[in-house]
Amino acid sequence: MSDLLTVQLAVREIERYAQSLIELIDPLSQDQLWSRNGGIPNSIGTLTRHLTGNLNHYLGAGILRNGYVRERDREFTETSLPKATIVSDLRAAVEVAKEAVDAIGEREVTQPYTAPSGEEYESLAYHIVRVATHFALHCGQADYAANYMR
Repeated sequence: MSDLLTVQLAVREIERYAQSLIELIDPLSQDQLWSRNGGIPNSIGTLTRHLTGNLNHYLGAGILRNGYVRERDREFTETSLPKATIVSDLRAAVEVAKEAVDAIGEREVTQPYTAPSGEEYESLAYHIVRVATHFALHCGQADYAANYMR
């Protein structure tokens, strides 16, 4: 399997996880979206904001150079945004991820890569796979948190 195909599949997984997260969010009330019941450190809303910021930062600013400026602290402190905004922002970030992967060539994906925050990776492919696994991890945390809503 080529590195480019691996990256394309990683972003397909981000899409799949994002859709599952949106389906998890859909029945929640505004209070449930931001709840930290059960001693969980981050609400589903916070996790979603963090994932949105992560995609925009690492794939939008990093690969597309689209000018996105991350305010990571706000991802964890703004806890009253409407559910519709959270979902819309996540969908837009997934589109950024897809656009970023479409912009990558076979040669570029195998080259060493320095992320916008200065982290160095052996290849751009590895970096994107890491972004996808980070996304999956936090989706699992959101699913766990949703169990406290049932």
